Amino acid sequence: MDEVDNENISTEIGDKDNDGYEGNEEDNYLAVGMCLGMCFGALVGHLLFKNMGVGMGIGMCLGLTIGLSIKQKE
Repeated sequence: MDEVDNENISTEIGDKDNDGYEGNEEDNYLAVGMCLGMCFGALVGHLLFKNMGVGMGIGMCLGLTIGLSIKQKE
């Protein structure tokens, strides 16, 4: 085996030492913040801007930043 094959052995699918998505998942409210931000943004965008798309985009970005900054309790 060459050097590239030796490096790829640890990243195989059946490798028990390879941490999957669950092992690297951060404890934050990212998805919750984005969903709530998108809903409130659509509401505000419809009421103020008469454009739901702009409100949803702004709300999702605000929800993303707020959700990343708050850590969940374990």
